This record gives sequence, C-alpha cells and structure tokens, in this order.
Amino acid sequence: MEKRFLFLTMAAMSSLATGNTCGYVRRPLAATKNTVVIHIDCKQFHPPSLPIKNDVTRVAVQLRNCHTVPSGLLSGVADKLTSVSVASEDAVKLPEGKFDGLGSIRELRILGFGKMRYVSRSLFLPLRSLKTLILDSFCRFHVDLSYLGSMIQKLSNTSIQRIVLNDIRDIAVSRFEGRGTFRADDFRIENASVKELVISDTWVRYEGSIRQAFPHLVCFHGTVNNVQSEKACPVMWDLVLLSNTLKEIVLRRSKDVPPSNLLNVTLAECLPLLVPAIVWHYPALLSNIIYRPAKKDCAVKFEIKFGANFSRVTLNRVGFLVEGVNKPLLL
Repeated sequence: MEKRFLFLTMAAMSSLATGNTCGYVRRPLAATKNTVVIHIDCKQFHPPSLPIKNDVTRVAVQLRNCHTVPSGLLSGVADKLTSVSVASEDAVKLPEGKFDGLGSIRELRILGFGKMRYVSRSLFLPLRSLKTLILDSFCRFHVDLSYLGSMIQKLSNTSIQRIVLNDIRDIAVSRFEGRGTFRADDFRIENASVKELVISDTWVRYEGSIRQAFPHLVCFHGTVNNVQSEKACPVMWDLVLLSNTLKEIVLRRSKDVPPSNLLNVTLAECLPLLVPAIVWHYPALLSNIIYRPAKKDCAVKFEIKFGANFSRVTLNRVGFLVEGVNKPLLL
C-alpha cells in the first residue's frame, strides 16, 4: 500500500495568520494617524502628568532612561482617551498604581519592558473598560509566565475580549520548564468573555485545557516548538475537538525554532503514547474519544469530529502528527 505523508506545512497560507484578527502584526509606536506621540527622557525634565488635550483619543508614550514609569504620569487623563501605548527598552520596575488613570481606555499596548524585574500583580486592576491587551516583549527575561498569568487574571469582571502575548519569552530562558510553560489555568479570567487569544513569536509549551480556561474563545493563535511534555501533547486536540465556540486555530513554529522531523512511526503506533496523558489530564477528551463509533477504514480507528463552529485551521512550518499514514483521516 502506498505510504502517505501527513505533513501540513502551509507556507503559502501564512498571510492567513497575520492578515486577519486571528494573529498579530507588530505595528509602530504611532499605530494610527491620529495617535499623539509623547517622548519622555527621565534624565531630563518631564511633566508630572501627560499634556493631553481633551479631544485626544489615542496616545503613545516613549520612555527613555526611565527605570520605572514616572509616578502620576498617566493620572488625570481625559475620559475620551480610548487607546494607550507605552514603550520602553530600559525600564525594570512597574509598581502598583501606574495605570490608575486609565479606567476608561479600551486598548492598552505595552511594548518592550523586556528587562522587567519587578512588576505589580495588580498593575492591570484599574483597567475596567479594557477590551484589548497587547503585551509585546513584556517581561521576556526575568518574570515567570505563571506570574504574568496572575497579573492578567486581575482583568476578571471586565469586558476584555482580545489578549496578545508576543515575543514574551527569551529562547534561553524558556528552556527551563517552569519558565517556558503556558499553563492555561494560570491565565484563566473569571467572568470575562475572551474571544481571541494570540501567543505569537514565543517559545512556550501549552498545558491544561485552553478550552476550559477561555470558554468563549473564537480564535486561538499559538506558537509551537519542538519540546513537548506528556501533558502538552493533547492540548490542541482538546481545544479543536471539544470547543463549541472556536472557529479558527493558527499554529506557527517560532522563527527561532527549526522545523522538526516527523515521527517515523505510523499513526496507530503513535496514539498509545498519547493515551496516558489523556487519561490523567484530559478526562473530557477521553470520554469524547471512547464513545466515538469505531471505523475500521480510518487511520485513528474512529471518525474525528471537530467542535460545532470550527471552520479553519492554518499550520505554518508545523509538522502535523507522524510520517506513516496508510489510511485516510475521516473528518
């Protein structure tokens, strides 16, 4: 029987991952024409608060030589302000209260701040009207992912809908298991409807049920690497097969990670390796598989049924499953 290769690398479809909302494109500090840009050098005089006119809706602040965001800088801003971007390459401290004046904004972009050593867990607590949170290179060297998750959890009981985590792990740091593992429960936000979760250009492993942590998810964009754990292997299956809200999933291999070779085994030989992880860590997925009708002419012995609203998958530089498949996948 002819040997088939189940290797989906859709380089030609890479625009799907960046050309719509299910992805992230790094934009300049002034992301729109109506953005007011303010440069502050902490070695020179800076105002106690931002000089923002009442009709301004979007502000971008570039900090230089500031080890921490100046106190009171973002307090007393106009209620019409909808978007704030803050950028820094040398800040190491973000204490509590720095965003106290931003209770009415709908978008916050934090660009840089990769050298951060101390950041308050309650930093995002004042952002009660926030819909979009973009963290680009934020805390990438010294802050654990679990700690970052505890910060994001402070957005409970808000209108947050879109979370972007871009380039938030340095590749060397992420080789340590605890520092490079995205545990879904660490990022679970109570009483919120997050519809888009984007984790891009980041070396991480995923553990736990993303589906249960984000039960309203419509789009998931994830970066994958070559390092897996038993608990990480079934994560995407749990999301794709069981979520009734997910419409699109995009998986891309990090630019720092070379493509991996496919396992030189058949799909039937590979499946038993996943069973212990599913039994111990994903009971809902196990039940879903057990009660599927048997299909002798199917490579996995049962028909795969995606979630109710699932309609699109994009894989970029990602080897999917194994090399040897001598029967079709039934979808």
